[in-house]
Amino acid sequence: MCNHHLRNTELSLKAKGLLSLMLSLPEDWDYTTKGLAHICKDGVDSITTALKELERHGYLTRQRLRYENGQLGDIEYTIHEKPVNAEKQGDSPKRENPRQANPGQAKPEQGEPGQGNPAQLNTNPLKTKKSKTDISRTHPSIYPSGPEAAGRSDGMDRIELADAYREILKENIEYGCMVSRYGKERLDETVELMLEVVLSKRPYIRIAGDDFPREVVKGRFLKINSGHLEYVFDCIDRNTTKVGNIKAYLLAALYNAPATMDSYYRAEVNHDLYGC
Repeated sequence: MCNHHLRNTELSLKAKGLLSLMLSLPEDWDYTTKGLAHICKDGVDSITTALKELERHGYLTRQRLRYENGQLGDIEYTIHEKPVNAEKQGDSPKRENPRQANPGQAKPEQGEPGQGNPAQLNTNPLKTKKSKTDISRTHPSIYPSGPEAAGRSDGMDRIELADAYREILKENIEYGCMVSRYGKERLDETVELMLEVVLSKRPYIRIAGDDFPREVVKGRFLKINSGHLEYVFDCIDRNTTKVGNIKAYLLAALYNAPATMDSYYRAEVNHDLYGC
């Protein structure tokens, strides 16, 4: 991922964080605004505002597609690592890695795209035009990986990226509310552990003895909210066995929380009601 947007002083922290989030997620992620709102504390309206800001600064472009019969079709969004207006002024596009977007599967409306359904920002490449989505795959030399993958990332960019993700994680877990209950030290340790995973460059991350693809683990951690964290802390506090590696234990608990929390509380309710 290119860090150009992190150095852009005209972008708000919210826009920087959202663009970093979108660029870091897998291409088959649910890129609707509702999907983004699911892993962020911000609501759909707030995310839409940030997307409009990115569009104003050239990091997001859109065009309406036209079907073979001449009828107007879906709105196609393209997410840019570097603003398109900068490229037009002579900026080298060598690190550009655009992602194509096809907002929605239903029949599109004919009005202004920004005034239709604000929850439409789907960058699932399987639903976009093949001639568009095959560019980076068929000709990878046109869009090489960003400076981080090439080992040329700037130290300050790395710090800014960490700060942006730290804010996203804190918003997701409602840090301000949780800190009074669990304490700053405990929450900070947990946030930093989650941040370490989100920023990891390793292709696989070990969870409970098994190796999982980095993007899978990263996506799971970006879904963790205050309810998940409360569940994790509750399980840790109830544990009576000795934990040899608390970091690995906490890492596994956090990763499994979104998948096991509902079942855990359902079992608790059944036990209280039926004694079984």
